[in-house]
Amino acid sequence: MTQLLHLLQGAHEPVLADVGITRFPPDRLDALHGGASHEAEACLDRAQLMLRLMEGALESERPPEPALLLRVARQVGRTLADHRRWRDLADNAAYYRDHPGVKARISAQL
Repeated sequence: MTQLLHLLQGAHEPVLADVGITRFPPDRLDALHGGASHEAEACLDRAQLMLRLMEGALESERPPEPALLLRVARQVGRTLADHRRWRDLADNAAYYRDHPGVKARISAQL
């Protein structure tokens, strides 16, 4: 997801704090904040669900194979990483929306 965001922002290499979004007007930053916040919460909900399912499976009479548990654990890790990335994007969009002077300085350097 991080690489996709960098490509969408026109960055050839990873950049800090999603500077590509400084080109967006305040209403678009607000929409980005809302959408990214929603996605972050959805990721967290999915990770919690997978953990509950894993717990239930382990408590059953016939627990799943270790390979399946490993795949689920890795998916939970990826989902939590996506959660953090969406949350960071939401936070950065809100910061640039709420600090137009910083947004203008960074945008002018791009």
